[in-house]
Amino acid sequence: MVDKRRKGRVKKRLRILYGTESPSKVGFTSDISGSGLCIKSFIVYKPGALVLMELELPNGDVARLEGRVHWARKVPPDLLRKVKHAGMGIKIVSFLSGRDAYLEMCQS
Repeated sequence: MVDKRRKGRVKKRLRILYGTESPSKVGFTSDISGSGLCIKSFIVYKPGALVLMELELPNGDVARLEGRVHWARKVPPDLLRKVKHAGMGIKIVSFLSGRDAYLEMCQS
């Protein structure tokens, strides 16, 4: 598979809360960038769904984001760590808070 991203992603495993109505599901990021992120979780939404997210940053800040599901791959919970692209790819639509801290973390 050819990687068509314009901006590079940084491998980061951070705890994230996400959901369509409110951020109530728990997952972990596998990589992040200024324009999107990948959530590893066995609970996924269909492409096109709008997702609210709360990301706990290493410095203690919380970034609140809104994103749209770009791709999703559902796998059983016991295979989540073994399958490379399991979960969802999210394109960030807007930052509700914590934009600067999030983007700074993407640079490091």
